[in-house]
Amino acid sequence: MQNPTTVSKKSKAKGKSKVNVKMLAFSAMFAALITVTTAFIKIPSALGYTHAGDSMIYLAASILPGPYAIVASSIGGALADIISGYAYWALPTAIIKAFNAVPFVLCRMILKKYNRDDRIINIPNLLMLIPTTAVTVFGYLLANALLYDWAAAVAELATWYLQPGVGAIIYIALGTGLDSIKFKQKMLPRILR
Repeated sequence: MQNPTTVSKKSKAKGKSKVNVKMLAFSAMFAALITVTTAFIKIPSALGYTHAGDSMIYLAASILPGPYAIVASSIGGALADIISGYAYWALPTAIIKAFNAVPFVLCRMILKKYNRDDRIINIPNLLMLIPTTAVTVFGYLLANALLYDWAAAVAELATWYLQPGVGAIIYIALGTGLDSIKFKQKMLPRILR
């Protein structure tokens, strides 16, 4: 006969494994959404393109646990560059997009501490659009300077505000819709059950 403690530990380990697999699948879905919205919803510019993918990064970082959101953002952005013919941008994009998720992740850590992480769109998350925009603008300024030169980087600087701006508008619209169906409170726990 098996020791009840051993059986209990085995069943807990199985349950934990299930949640991790579901979270990985959910994160992969966000990486795919980031890839698609980055690669296919785009506006051409002088040194590349502006896209709607940042909206999915903000959404992923408002829903997924921190490490999953960061990895999904990084992979999704890099894959979009690769399939769009900008493979030389994949590494800088992977780094920049990982850091785009960080302000939301840090904000959510504080919100969770006070049991306030039940909505996607809230004042703290809206305020995180400011530092994530700064990450995009200064990250791509530096990347442009390293890949091309400072003159090209400064010339492209004006277009980098459009990308997070478009992303913010889509994020707010989608987040508001998901909040209206209480996605984080009711739907997300069912998905990850």
